[in-house]
Amino acid sequence: MDLKAIELIETITLHKENFTPKVFEKGTVLKVMMPTPTSLLVSDDEGFSFTIALDQEGKTWHPL
Repeated sequence: MDLKAIELIETITLHKENFTPKVFEKGTVLKVMMPTPTSLLVSDDEGFSFTIALDQEGKTWHPL
């Protein structure tokens, strides 16, 4: 898989203790930094990175 970017087709909210939740709206384009066997490491324009599960393709995100 040679993905460069993905687009969210559902809103994602990330929660971390003692931090304000981070919301990524439907339509957000994220840069793929690195694939793993079960997920993609993605990054937004501000450099915030997180992983998104490969099995969520077509449900939460789709490739660009």
